[in-house]
Amino acid sequence: MSPTFAHAELTKTASSPESAATANASNPTQETDSAPPSSPAEQFATARRLFNGEKGAADPKRGLELLKQAAEQNYPPALYELAYLYETGAYVGQDDDKAASLYEQAAKQGHADSQYNLGVLYLRVFKDTEKARYWLEQAAQQQDVEAQYNLALLYDFSQGKQANPEEATYWYTQAAQHGHKNAQFDLGVRYLEGKVLTKNLSQAAHWFREAAEQGDPAAAFNLALMYDDGEGVANNPQEAIHWYREAAQQGEAGAQYNLGIKYLLGENLPPDHDKGVSWIRKAAEGGNPAAQYTLAFMLDQGKDLPKDDNQALYWYRQAADQGYTDAEVGLAIMFANGQGVAADPVEAVRWFQKAANAGNASAQFNLGTYMIHGIGVAKDLPSAAYWLSLAAEQGHEHAAANRDYVLQLLSDNERAALEQRLKSAPETGSQQDNQAAIH
Repeated sequence: MSPTFAHAELTKTASSPESAATANASNPTQETDSAPPSSPAEQFATARRLFNGEKGAADPKRGLELLKQAAEQNYPPALYELAYLYETGAYVGQDDDKAASLYEQAAKQGHADSQYNLGVLYLRVFKDTEKARYWLEQAAQQQDVEAQYNLALLYDFSQGKQANPEEATYWYTQAAQHGHKNAQFDLGVRYLEGKVLTKNLSQAAHWFREAAEQGDPAAAFNLALMYDDGEGVANNPQEAIHWYREAAQQGEAGAQYNLGIKYLLGENLPPDHDKGVSWIRKAAEGGNPAAQYTLAFMLDQGKDLPKDDNQALYWYRQAADQGYTDAEVGLAIMFANGQGVAADPVEAVRWFQKAANAGNASAQFNLGTYMIHGIGVAKDLPSAAYWLSLAAEQGHEHAAANRDYVLQLLSDNERAALEQRLKSAPETGSQQDNQAAIH
């Protein structure tokens, strides 16, 4: 089972005045009436103390005055902090243009944080990808790890000529080597998929582990899958359980589902019905369609949980709305039988059709059978034969017999048209995966 993947959003590292870097403001002097700060470094350091309220009452008004004085002397840390205030609207009126101008003055002096924030500002506010790329790269070359990662994202997700998968991989690697967990995860995905880099499952597992050890739940889940399947690492059920649990405890729904199934089945764990159901329910509530379907099935069948048609209908619908084909079939059957809802064969056919189109053999069989008898849909023997043929190709137990019955009722022209239709049919077989995708 192949691990799934996700990408983090753009991040931002700009600090507030309370947490600003002191840069060159070493050994700052304290402002007094007799000796006001004169150098930009002293003005900047005193401004920080006044914002923070260090060594006395806070005085942000005076702090802002000193910050502006330092910025007027082209002092990069002051330019950066003042730009941040204009960007956020703290203590001053919000003004993106002013922020960009101040960031640029500092950025041109090599101030990495200003280069990074300016790049993000161009990307998010001014929508100027080229300038964003330029300033992010300036910061990235100074080993700013957030710039490296965001530059990778920019190359990765740009359209047309601006896209550059090789450059994206380079900057993912730089950021990953500097400990950026999202970059480590995305680099692992690249090794796993083998689309840009040569497929290397051991490298994928390595980078997933690096990210997982920093608390990334998606990486922990993928690493668990690899230990479970013996891909890139030696099969190790206990390591798989460890990483499933790490991811599950951080809210990763796919891991919660897999852990719940292992408790229910007693697979490399002592069987524990209550823990199994609890984890599956958590995963369902977290949006995992496989867990939603499993919970619905339990409630529908009265297996492992008391029978509850209303709740079964609810959870089937939650999973079906995400395109989970087994849930679409379950929902169709509930509409067909009037379980937890008024019987509605037309709605049943609608859900059978969705699942059949996605390759679900049970749905194809039921849809074909309904078309034979005109239940919830106009009687259509050629289409019935088509859907029953697809189900039979997948080995559905009763589909071949029903298909053969319908074929006897078709004319020669209808059988010839059916053969052509089957030749152009998409490959059958639902590829549904009980280990749900990471978002």
